[in-house]
Amino acid sequence: MKRFYIEGTYTARAGAKKAPRGGKSAQGAEPFAQAFWAESAAEALQMANEAIAGGQWVEGPRLSDLSEEDRMRQMGAPLLPGFEPPARPASKKKA
Repeated sequence: MKRFYIEGTYTARAGAKKAPRGGKSAQGAEPFAQAFWAESAAEALQMANEAIAGGQWVEGPRLSDLSEEDRMRQMGAPLLPGFEPPARPASKKKA
């Protein structure tokens, strides 16, 4: 099995009748970013469609083998404060 990352925006079935919140965003759009373990990309997309529970995709779904975090690290983007890997404690030398 492989891990597939699926990202996009969707409108929830119940939220489709809500009033617009202003701006240029789609009415009632919600972000979606989730990882799925599947045998193929088609199976992962099917699982994502089931996860949005009857909603409709506004933007996406985009399928990737890398997470957003991994893509940013490959580009050399700086880490956010507080998200650095833990520092190794200095070994104590005996005198």
